[in-house]
Amino acid sequence: MLRLRRIGRAAVVAASLLPAAGTARAQEVAAPVIIIVDVQQILRDSLVAKNIQGQMNDRTDRYTKEVSAQENELRRTQDELERQRTVLSPDAFNTKMRDFQQRYDALDHGVQVTRQALQQAYNDAMTKVENTALQIISDIASERKANLVITKAAVLFEAPGLDITQDVIHRLDEKLPSVPLAVAQEPSLTIPGAPSAAPPGKN
Repeated sequence: MLRLRRIGRAAVVAASLLPAAGTARAQEVAAPVIIIVDVQQILRDSLVAKNIQGQMNDRTDRYTKEVSAQENELRRTQDELERQRTVLSPDAFNTKMRDFQQRYDALDHGVQVTRQALQQAYNDAMTKVENTALQIISDIASERKANLVITKAAVLFEAPGLDITQDVIHRLDEKLPSVPLAVAQEPSLTIPGAPSAAPPGKN
């Protein structure tokens, strides 16, 4: 029995994954042998995808606490400067304010660099997962002698047995259960002049 599927935007996934047609004449078209795969489900539900997302969440939580501690330190510095405004000379006050602004800018820059480094590490890890999944899809296509691989989102009707998504996830879980989130360079978020071990604060 055919099952109704929602029409999506994507079309054929993996013409590039399948073997070349050989030397057959162009007018000789083989009967299609089709398999269907949901790549987005694979990149969401596989063990390695969950592992990478977990690492990303842990790193993000840690950096958020570090940033919160540094922001609290800057707020304390700003409050102290306001108290000193009436007792400092204008030049001394302006010097302290410039130092404060430099520290604030350094923290802001560190946050931006860290965010970019984390995102790049996440993208690199997920690219490795995707490439491995595509190789597994290619292997299954060869095993089934399939000459057409279609993404699930493009399917309107589907006969039982054509969807290989769970098989791909199972093989991916065995082949690549985890990928380390390798941040190329993790910048320190400790702002110049601030205590190096400031405890995390609460907003």
